[in-house]
Amino acid sequence: MNWNLLKTNLFNWLNLRLIFLIILLSFLLPLVYSFYHHIEPVVDAEAYDQIAVNLLDGYGYKENRSASYEFDISIVRAGPAYEFFLAGIYCVFGHHYGMVWFWQAFLHALTAYLLFLTAKLIFSDFAGSQIGLISAAMFGFHPDLIEISAMLMTETLYLFVLVLMFWMFVKVYREERIYLDVLLGILLALSILTRPPIILFSPIFIFYYGFHGRWKSLAVFSISCLLVLMPWIVRNYLIYHQFILTTLISSYNLWIGNTLLSVGGQIAGGTNYLTQYTDVHGFFSLAKQSRMEFLNFLTTYPWFFVKLCFIRFVRFFSLIRPMGFWFYQSGIQQMFFVSYSLFAIIVLFVGGFSGLIFALRKNNTLLNYFVLFAFLSPLPLLLTVVQSRYRFQIYPLLSIFFGYFLISYKLQKSIAQKILWGVLSFLIVISLIDAINFWPLIQQRLSLFI
Repeated sequence: MNWNLLKTNLFNWLNLRLIFLIILLSFLLPLVYSFYHHIEPVVDAEAYDQIAVNLLDGYGYKENRSASYEFDISIVRAGPAYEFFLAGIYCVFGHHYGMVWFWQAFLHALTAYLLFLTAKLIFSDFAGSQIGLISAAMFGFHPDLIEISAMLMTETLYLFVLVLMFWMFVKVYREERIYLDVLLGILLALSILTRPPIILFSPIFIFYYGFHGRWKSLAVFSISCLLVLMPWIVRNYLIYHQFILTTLISSYNLWIGNTLLSVGGQIAGGTNYLTQYTDVHGFFSLAKQSRMEFLNFLTTYPWFFVKLCFIRFVRFFSLIRPMGFWFYQSGIQQMFFVSYSLFAIIVLFVGGFSGLIFALRKNNTLLNYFVLFAFLSPLPLLLTVVQSRYRFQIYPLLSIFFGYFLISYKLQKSIAQKILWGVLSFLIVISLIDAINFWPLIQQRLSLFI
């Protein structure tokens, strides 16, 4: 009897059943959570819902169907991909939130599976299946991602397209096939149309193609991306008479994130200068005014801008910014969720960033590209605004690095422990600074449970 073959078959059998269980739970948990809480759309979610309804009713991509485009706020919402996603569901199934929750639960589970496949390919010569299983579980069971899939928010679709793009990049790296370059270009465009900061990943892809001399593939990739983006760019130019890649959400955040009242997040001091401006002047001149306001702020208060960047850096890497402080929860239920979220963030950040540091020591070119993805993820937020859910972009990457670190820890325990304690110490210091800086807010949140 071939015992090695038997062990391999048994190992594959167990992995198959484990990944099936992880994906099944990754689907059921957000689905049950959605139908249990039945969260009604408010603020951003309400806006996305209204835009989707207006699209179906023939009013175009507008939030207020009676307003002109010049004074309609839809152009500063995150989009447009998510709104079209909602419109597609409503077109087929009717205006029912339950179907949105179902498909978002499905996308969440599928994203976890794609993480499994991606990690398995990256570490094909080093415990790829185990790392993939850990990555999928860490992502699929993360409470923040379960909660956000129960809302009409962009993040679930955005993370699915993003991870699908990561998986496709690994496929492109492994195989030189033109159709894969086409698909990567399309997925980059769709990712940008879901969340514009993804455009910062473009140089990584361009560098990859150029470094390997794949100029034909680079051309195919670029053309595919531009062809998908072009219809929306042309639509924006015809309406707003200027180049707008997706929406003006970046201009919005650049302005409101850099004022004397800013504290690293979006609105501070109860004042929104941007709204005051657009109520009078509309949105056609917003991008130009936003750039002018930012440059004026930068030249007039350079040290305050540096301070804001540091505060945003602290907010991004802080371990004490759990999700769960939403309108629909209260009491013991909210306390449980916030505690679970806090625990999950600590585990993901400490283990994930330890894995990232550990990866820098390895001579793995493909893994280094994912290190670059992780390093670029916070960059646009450090210049604009940081909210807890804005950090989700790095969660899939940290899930992969967490799995890598967990497996590597067994093999190089002494080095891994040094890295772990170094990362933990750094994140604790960052969190203490965050706690000191936002202590009144922490007291307010704690008062909900005391």
